[in-house]
Formats: sequence, C-alpha cells, structure tokens
Amino acid sequence: MKKKIKNLLSLTLFIGLTVFALTGCYESHYYHQYHHHTREWYGRHHTPPPAGVDFNVDIHN
Repeated sequence: MKKKIKNLLSLTLFIGLTVFALTGCYESHYYHQYHHHTREWYGRHHTPPPAGVDFNVDIHN
C-alpha cells in the first residue's frame, strides 16, 4: 500500500511539473511572437507602425 501511494504521489508530482513547464514554454513563445506589436518595439527600431495601427485605442473599454 505504501508503494502505491508513493508511486501515485511521484506520478502526480511529475505530471504537475510537466504541465507547469509546458505552460511556461508556451507563455514565453507567445510573448516572443507578439511582443513586437507594441509602441516600444517600433520606437526602439525607429520604424513606423504598419498602416491602420492605432496605439491610442483603449483595449480595456
């Protein structure tokens, strides 16, 4: 019985760590892919934003 509980605990821990690691990879990939669509990126690269991009839009309302 102790062996089953130990195996179940280690399996749960392994699955939890795997899910945590995979979500972290996805988040960094998402950030890397979409972060250049910010005003700061265009300012650092001295590049005008594409036509139709309005940074003054309030996305929260």
